[in-house]
Amino acid sequence: MFKKAFIDKFILLIVFPIFISHSVFSQNNFNKPPKLVVGIVIEEMRYEMLMRYWNSFGNDGFKKIIDNGAFCTNAQYNHLITQNGVGQATIVTGTNPSYHGIIADTWYDRLTSKIINCAIDPKKENGNSVTNYSPINILASTIGDELKLAFNGKSKVITVSLNPISAVMSGGRLADCAYWFNDDKGEWVTSDYYADTLPSWVKDFNNKKFSDIYMSKTWASMYSLDENYKNSLPDNSNFELGFQNYRRTFPYDLAYLKNKSGNFKYLKYSPFGNTSTKDMAISAIVNEHMGLDEYPDFISISFSATKYVGDIFGPRSVEIEDVFLQLDKDLSHLIEFLKTQVGLENVLLYITSDRGVSDVPEYLESKKQNAGIFDGPKSTALLNSYLGILYKEGEWINYYHSRQLYINQQLLDETGIKREEVQERIANFMVQYTGVANALPASSFNSTYFESGINEKIQNSFHQKRSGDVILNLEPGWIEKNGSATASGSGYNYDTHVPLIWFGSNIPHIRIDDEVNITDIAPTISWILKINKPNTSIGKPMSKFLK
Repeated sequence: MFKKAFIDKFILLIVFPIFISHSVFSQNNFNKPPKLVVGIVIEEMRYEMLMRYWNSFGNDGFKKIIDNGAFCTNAQYNHLITQNGVGQATIVTGTNPSYHGIIADTWYDRLTSKIINCAIDPKKENGNSVTNYSPINILASTIGDELKLAFNGKSKVITVSLNPISAVMSGGRLADCAYWFNDDKGEWVTSDYYADTLPSWVKDFNNKKFSDIYMSKTWASMYSLDENYKNSLPDNSNFELGFQNYRRTFPYDLAYLKNKSGNFKYLKYSPFGNTSTKDMAISAIVNEHMGLDEYPDFISISFSATKYVGDIFGPRSVEIEDVFLQLDKDLSHLIEFLKTQVGLENVLLYITSDRGVSDVPEYLESKKQNAGIFDGPKSTALLNSYLGILYKEGEWINYYHSRQLYINQQLLDETGIKREEVQERIANFMVQYTGVANALPASSFNSTYFESGINEKIQNSFHQKRSGDVILNLEPGWIEKNGSATASGSGYNYDTHVPLIWFGSNIPHIRIDDEVNITDIAPTISWILKINKPNTSIGKPMSKFLK
């Protein structure tokens, strides 16, 4: 009896500390917050691209990050209008457009009768000036804002992207600085919202004239076109726009394109645009001493060349595949730099996309799929004629953009007709067009709460002060006519399903197949950093790898 009791106590003494040790490890796994959070957003990257190009990637880029990180295979946006500014804002606020207010890249302001660009300060007059970009239109706090507030401004928040919208949206209102590319000068710039003058290190970076070096190159495919790129359409595919009045097959003489345009615009339409972004981000981390003290820092790096190249070549082109293969090398270099500069144990990195992308409608039609191009302005003109006959002649629609229609308030006042009645008329008229699946009047959101399906996504995109009077949802495969080969931005899977990968500090190797929402990114970072999550965040920390 005594012997058994002694053995039981002995076992307890051995097992209990192990249990306690394991429990403490589980609880303290994230007790040491990372010193640097690196957010990587690859524009217009739908999830299946990661799988399609997998066998062509090297071992030290995407594969290394996934093989050593948490891989969310079913990350989704849950709103209708999947556009650049909308996705960027959703990532960093952890909420939907109905809260953060970035309902589209542009919208119509009824009070001022002006068209608002989501990243331009509406109080400034010249919409084309580089100094007018600011995050003033974001209504909710971002992960960067909460980080600045949590550490009394001692944490640094910096964003880098070729695209000014991406740079501005991803930082929030309290970012130290946002940098984007100036086509005219081939330099990295910011606006007076952040600083009156560029830091000396940015001036030094610009003075090295990397843009001139890149624009003197020829963009040739990394591999043989005959033996590789089996997952893309032929290089001479008819489903591409290509560089206008130049060519749509490899190779591309960037010096010729520079001389033709008179500026550096076409750097963005080549893989060297992503390389320049990566180099600028590395320079920011080094010169701003990010990740080197006790206050955690945040840098957002948005790779935009995938969007620009995709716009003119489409998501199944050899060109877009080549951009991703070269981006894979850029990621490899970035990871190696972070390992040396900060230490991967001190870095929390995530990779996602601001939205997916549709296939070129002509390609889908060739495969006997439902697809087409919806001409919004033309349909609006016919709608105006209909409303003129029904009520009174005039321009009943003040503005049409991103499948949203805004009613002319002056005509409502003159006729005394209720807005709800006209909204219903418009919805019933527009849904008759080929390619239109749904047309919802704004009044429906005041009386109905949609809990699933496409109507829920429409409601999540709706902001009463900024959204249109009627919102259209096109049929699958249909895009809007606007000069791009892939101008979609829908609520369908090809636009909402994007990659999401976590890598670095205390992140276990795990694959998560359950559906997660992009709104979960910001609260997950907040939980790891032990700070407040953004003020309107609806997402939840990803408990699958936070246990």
